[in-house]
Amino acid sequence: MTRALRAAGIGLLIAAAAAACTEVGTNPNTPVAIQLDPPASPSVLLGDTLRDSVGLVAPLRVTVFNFKNDSIPGIPVSFLAADSTGSVSIDSTLGIVVGHKLVSQVLVVATALSLQSIPDTITVVDTPSVMIPQDSARDSVDYSFAGGLRDTSLTLRVRLTHLPDGAVVPDYLVHYTILHPAPYDNTDSTNVQLVNPAARPELVDTTDATGTTALSLRITPFTHAFNDSLVIEVSARAPGGLPSGSPVRYVRRINIH
Repeated sequence: MTRALRAAGIGLLIAAAAAACTEVGTNPNTPVAIQLDPPASPSVLLGDTLRDSVGLVAPLRVTVFNFKNDSIPGIPVSFLAADSTGSVSIDSTLGIVVGHKLVSQVLVVATALSLQSIPDTITVVDTPSVMIPQDSARDSVDYSFAGGLRDTSLTLRVRLTHLPDGAVVPDYLVHYTILHPAPYDNTDSTNVQLVNPAARPELVDTTDATGTTALSLRITPFTHAFNDSLVIEVSARAPGGLPSGSPVRYVRRINIH
């Protein structure tokens, strides 16, 4: 992020803090706070509009609150990008974001009357062309409650790149689907789970600065006995279909005893 963009972000945060400190009224139709909802995707493709996980155009959304912390519908809202490079444009009324130049981060905010949201960020990236597995397609794990974990080959990683230059694609959503055994929705902490680096169960991850995403299989002493294979499919969607090599399928034979 450039120094000018950082300075702009600091100014926006100060403005947001000042707005939050204004006197709170008691009229339920008077806005006292505004929240910019997280974008449907952390990035927008170069030359395209911001889209959700199924490819639909996804405008920025906000929630406006009264003094009771109830949402107030129908309040006029404006959207703004703190971007002097022309990397993105935002329809100030509709909140539709378009990516024009590759950029690591652009700050975006929403305003309503005298209120301003806390900024969020959007990245402009190339369309992913290739998905490259970073781990072996098949592996096995043997876990004994008596002896502890004896095989730690648990990470399921992929990398997204753009052709023809092979540049990595950061800030891109990647989906993990557990195909077998079914049904298996990743919500039961007594089962083997896919987790992010913070150990939270996830089936969606975002590529990092190297274009890589990684979820891991978590086994704990509280995990039920299990002797079967987990089949996990990793995919990334873009307009026009899946990138070459996607989906990647990982098979992990797991014996918990």
